[in-house]
Amino acid sequence: MSDICSDKTGTLTQGKMVVKKAWIPSRGTYLVGSSEEPFNPTRGDLYHHVLSPKDSVAKGQGGVLSDAPQSYQELLENNNELLEFLNVASLANLAHVHKSDDEWKARGDPTEVAIQVFAGRFNWLKERFTTGDFPAWEQIAEFPFDSEIKKMSVIFKSVGAEKAMVFTKGAVERVIGSCTRIKMDVGHDLQHMSDEVSEQILANMEALASQGLRVLALASRQWLGPTGKNEQQDRVEVEAELVFRGLIGLYDPPRSESEGAVKECHRAGISVHMLTGDHPGTARAIASQVGILPPNVKNLSKDMSDAMVMTASQFDKLSDDDIDQLPVLPLVIARCSPTTKVRMIDALHRRKCFAAMTGDGVNDSPSLKRADVGIAMGQAGSDVAKDASDIILTDDNFASILNAVEEGRRMFDNIQKFILHLLAENIAQACTLLIGLAFKDESSLSVFPLSPVEILWVIMITSGMLKILHSVMKVI
Repeated sequence: MSDICSDKTGTLTQGKMVVKKAWIPSRGTYLVGSSEEPFNPTRGDLYHHVLSPKDSVAKGQGGVLSDAPQSYQELLENNNELLEFLNVASLANLAHVHKSDDEWKARGDPTEVAIQVFAGRFNWLKERFTTGDFPAWEQIAEFPFDSEIKKMSVIFKSVGAEKAMVFTKGAVERVIGSCTRIKMDVGHDLQHMSDEVSEQILANMEALASQGLRVLALASRQWLGPTGKNEQQDRVEVEAELVFRGLIGLYDPPRSESEGAVKECHRAGISVHMLTGDHPGTARAIASQVGILPPNVKNLSKDMSDAMVMTASQFDKLSDDDIDQLPVLPLVIARCSPTTKVRMIDALHRRKCFAAMTGDGVNDSPSLKRADVGIAMGQAGSDVAKDASDIILTDDNFASILNAVEEGRRMFDNIQKFILHLLAENIAQACTLLIGLAFKDESSLSVFPLSPVEILWVIMITSGMLKILHSVMKVI
């Protein structure tokens, strides 16, 4: 194996996401302190800065919790902007966080679990508003996350108020493309989403992503269309003319063993590529932490450094000839789609590389099939991905891939040694017999140094004893 194409979340990282920061344009940045219980919304202090993420980074305060912690009641007081933000975080969410037997438990996608826990820190869990005898909200439609659209949306109707709302979250670029309004200052009306405002949002996203955070955007608006449960809604219409509510930054710490495993791969001559759906800044930060990107990447030529980190849109725009002309295939591809993974495998094959690909979703099955070795996630992987793969990781850990490579190379070395032994033995015997044909005895008959019985005896002694010794050593 010469190349491994790995996902990030849950493979190189722990898959235990926690929300670290949230930015609301008119209010500033909300920060969450550290906690040993990622599912417990009552653990971890809450902080608030009036500075935006980009301004905090500019002043060297990107990750510093300098202000005193505040209670969620204080933060919610007269803060309608935060309430709108929490409505999206809580309701545009399929995860469930609950307390059972004095222990907090969660069910659902790690990203959505982390966002739901963040809402729970403000006592804004979804179950509070959607369950019970008198729920405040009733869901009437759902548009699940799509790898092409990179958004998910739900429509909820306020019970008793006859008002319906659209709640949307997803990739920042896609969400702000659907937003037409935003509130930039407290006490002011919503304003038009101009190009300048969009650039400010993207700058704040870059600031969060540079800290290794996965960044999503939240938006909502009032829905004036049909509100019946069995009525069909047009997704394009539903996700249009949204009001931008803010950004949320999630941190998924790398596994402690990932950095060492990547270094071992490099020592073994294996290149590691990270293909992720995250923002390029987030992907670059995590790739640098685990050693996928070299530490001296800034000292390399521009062509080389640009080729090392690319987005899926940049990679997909290149023709096959353009890809083959790259000085090196990308070590990191961000905003990756299933089709990009297939093109990456094809590009590796054109360079005569033996490639492995990891995947967990249904859409990953084409790339898993196309790769020389398909590797599915045993815990988070779908049944389709497992059926399409050659190897299933029971612990979803990148380091386990390295163990499989080591075991495979050990088996290859043993097979190679065994074949060389057989070849040497049989060639020696054949040469002995052929050379004997050149000598004649007194009756002009060829001399055979080894009779058929002696050949069988030699084979039994030389090969049989080695097999017995190998079996004994294996048991020991």
